[in-house]
Amino acid sequence: MTTLGRRWVLAVAGVLTAILLLAMGAALRPLIPGSDAVGDRGITLSDAEIGFAQDMSTHHEQAVFMTQYLDKGSVDPVVALLAEQISANQIQEIGIMRGWLMLFDKPQTGQHPMAWMQQTTAHAMGHMASPAPAPPPMPGMASWDDLNRLHQLKGRDAEILFLQLMMRHHQGGIDMAHEAMPLLHSPVIKRITQGMINDQTQEFGYMGMLLQQRGAPMLPYP
Repeated sequence: MTTLGRRWVLAVAGVLTAILLLAMGAALRPLIPGSDAVGDRGITLSDAEIGFAQDMSTHHEQAVFMTQYLDKGSVDPVVALLAEQISANQIQEIGIMRGWLMLFDKPQTGQHPMAWMQQTTAHAMGHMASPAPAPPPMPGMASWDDLNRLHQLKGRDAEILFLQLMMRHHQGGIDMAHEAMPLLHSPVIKRITQGMINDQTQEFGYMGMLLQQRGAPMLPYP
């Protein structure tokens, strides 16, 4: 990453951190009635729920960075508004997921990203006695080159690349959430995860329409 890119990331990260602190505080209230109740009622997070929250938070973080890399002053107001909406939704969901992790005293990021997906594979194979495959890469993520290119573009070119990158990013997020659903035990976490699927599916369809209006194709996925 270039020096400019690092400075930009640090600046955006500072703003994101401040917003997340507010989101996390709000997110903790509806999940658990009180911190003392966690131990008293035996409420826990499974390994899959912990891994999913860690990885999806990281995945969401890049979506927020992507909306910040878009030069909103040079693009169609419709695209700029969409970027703001996506950013707000993803920041709220990051706050919720990191709130879970903080409440249960779990790390905000995992040492082995996407390792929880191995449980999905084992479940699909009927728990056969065979070595688990290596965890898959986080789907739909943009490269730093992609993000830097987006940051340099303006106008229609910026709109197209933003829509292409965000659509692929949403495809990855939707797939991750679908894979996690059979592994989630908490009704609250399942409901919120299903909400992520619903919201991102709607946004994906809307972005597809905007991209089609601009005569541009989707990026290959995965």
